[in-house]
Amino acid sequence: MKITQTALFSLVLAAVLTASGCGTQLSYGRVERDSAMTGGSLTFVYDEQTHTATFGGEGEVVAYYPADEALGRAAGNRVGVKIYAPSEISDYSKAKLEFEGAQFTAGSFMSKVYDQTQNYFVLTPLVSKNVTEFKLSVTWMQDSAAQQYIIKIADGTKFASAS
Repeated sequence: MKITQTALFSLVLAAVLTASGCGTQLSYGRVERDSAMTGGSLTFVYDEQTHTATFGGEGEVVAYYPADEALGRAAGNRVGVKIYAPSEISDYSKAKLEFEGAQFTAGSFMSKVYDQTQNYFVLTPLVSKNVTEFKLSVTWMQDSAAQQYIIKIADGTKFASAS
């Protein structure tokens, strides 16, 4: 009788945790600057405890990029971050990214090289003196807990103008 109650309690607890988004905990993947060094020669620091990528510093300048229709890029200052999937993940078809109010599903945001899906994605958000911090959430597989990341610009960082 006691074993049945314990088993039933375990099943109920598992269902509650899954429904509340407390699914499988995955390790965080590596986070680094994008290969193109979007933003220019900026200091980059990634804090593994808070999952925060910080760009710039006192007197450093974020580069300005003109609009590029081919890339779907609006004009402005940008920084670039590359976020790798946890080592336990090899199927990205269930991966979901939430960023700036948009949701990208089915791993559609993962980078592709020669039509092969890679184990990372790159974000190059527009930044300005008024917009210096972004939060994003990645769920790598169904029933896994969402991983939260922060991208921010350090105090004292300047922004190049269009000219």
